[in-house]
Amino acid sequence: LDDRMWVDKYEPSSEEELAVHERKVDDVRQWLNEAFHGGPSGKLHKYRRILVLTGPAGTGKTATLRVLSREMNFDITEWRNAPADDFIDQGHNWGDEGSSHDGASSYESAYAKFETFMARALSCQNVFASSSRRKIVLLEDLPNIIHAPTQAQFHATLQAFVTSTPSVYVPVVVIVSDAGLRGEAVDERLNRGAFGERDNVVDVRTIIPKSLLLGPYVQQVAFNPIAPTLMAKALQGLMSKQFARSSSLRPSKEFLDLVAETSSGDIRSAIMTLQFACVVDCPSASGRSRKKTKGSKSSTKVVLEAVTRREQTLALFHLVGKIMYNKRKGDPPSASAKVRDRRREQELDAGLVPSMPLPKILAHHERAPSRIDVDSLYADSPVDSSLLALYIHQNYPQFCNEMEHCENIIDWLSCIDSSGGEAWYQANPHRFHLLTLGTLHSLPSPVERRGQKIFKPEFFDIWTKEKDAHERVRDVRTWLVDQVGLIMAFIRTQLNVSQEKATPWSQTTVATQLGGILKAYDAKGYPGRPAPTTHRLFSRLLFTQNSSAQTQLAENDVEVQDVSMLDETVTGSGLTEQDEMNELTGGWLESDDIEDF
Repeated sequence: LDDRMWVDKYEPSSEEELAVHERKVDDVRQWLNEAFHGGPSGKLHKYRRILVLTGPAGTGKTATLRVLSREMNFDITEWRNAPADDFIDQGHNWGDEGSSHDGASSYESAYAKFETFMARALSCQNVFASSSRRKIVLLEDLPNIIHAPTQAQFHATLQAFVTSTPSVYVPVVVIVSDAGLRGEAVDERLNRGAFGERDNVVDVRTIIPKSLLLGPYVQQVAFNPIAPTLMAKALQGLMSKQFARSSSLRPSKEFLDLVAETSSGDIRSAIMTLQFACVVDCPSASGRSRKKTKGSKSSTKVVLEAVTRREQTLALFHLVGKIMYNKRKGDPPSASAKVRDRRREQELDAGLVPSMPLPKILAHHERAPSRIDVDSLYADSPVDSSLLALYIHQNYPQFCNEMEHCENIIDWLSCIDSSGGEAWYQANPHRFHLLTLGTLHSLPSPVERRGQKIFKPEFFDIWTKEKDAHERVRDVRTWLVDQVGLIMAFIRTQLNVSQEKATPWSQTTVATQLGGILKAYDAKGYPGRPAPTTHRLFSRLLFTQNSSAQTQLAENDVEVQDVSMLDETVTGSGLTEQDEMNELTGGWLESDDIEDF
């Protein structure tokens, strides 16, 4: 009797059995080919050092890699955080070296073991494997990256790895599953009862240093949630294997579609749910299970949703769309709606409680019951109220018909921004609900379909430009302080100030007063000590015109980086004279570091 879990028992062995989009498989295959053979030029292998596979859990990242290992004939050396199994190479425990361990090795730190593993895996050949087989290093069960010293060591290890020039290049594949955590706005902290700093989240930005993530040695392939059609096909194939001898016990196609629908694109969750459901009396294809009663399908769906519910089940794209399209009871279905979707809307309308009648003085506020459950929306939201407000602010005009609609939404956005104080314990804990309910109440009903598209907030592009400009001002100011001996007389002459006052250049002074001087310095020409070319960003005043090139939000986009920007405090990033004068000591800014975003 094979009592293994079905996810292990029916692990895909070929690309046809994978429920992953073929384009993602091709992307990983192409990267591995270039890492092993160097591509058409034969020189790309030195740049194909680290491949990062990201995406939600259960989207086939590890399965894709193992299928390609069989297809492309390479071994996988995997690190695992286990006391007895330091690392495993397809069943061979490299950490077990018999009597070669001395007494001190048992006290070796966990990260020291990881460094030893990396050194051996990247330089040594497994004696049990064929010499002609390539190998990769798989990092999925990572060290404790949340621990700051361990994170710094891990980053240093990756930096040393990509800069090394071994005789045989061994690529490293890092698998990062999205944690599914929303942002950390003040109202979210209050609801969690948090008194300290925001919790550290393990994601691709904490695992891979920024210098590598934006460099040529790291490539990222993002896996999307499994599409329902691919999910249903994979589940059908699994059921054909499991119930090959007893087809009468095989669950019905409708039941499999229901499992695929409630799994939120997580095929691992779908398979485990299916195995759990087959233990009980689930609807079979032959119809021999319990007699169907009215509402049996809906009750089965409720049970499956309770079993498969994940912390994050709603994509950002669908979250914003649900709010902006403002569907209410009695709204006509869209022209592209499927029969199943129309039936679902009818069932939802039947369960909605009619709104209480309002007095005549408030008749203009009367609305049909909304199809959106705000509590469920909040529980499934991948973002916090601050980021959601940015998306609503970016997209609401195209969903409005009258200026009054826009005015009401802006009133709600302003009210929520001013609700509570600056500290987290002063914030209004109901901001998400107020924002959602206020937007739904302000939008027209039904919302006219005009081919609207959901765009990302331009806030982050402006924020990035501001950071870049400020960093260039800081670069110029640092150069001025370093070159004080050379240009002291020049600056004193141009500004007509005494020597005592010529030294303290604040960042505001650099940005607003030294532009002409820096241009003159360039024109004069000092080949040995040139000024940083970055000063031209603010000294030449190159005005640009907004091209309104907005970035459309894709269906599976997750604004992880954007969420972090909203909650980070930047020390010394402003250009106010008061802040700079408070830090002014000895003629220059003693503390002028800018925290990374």
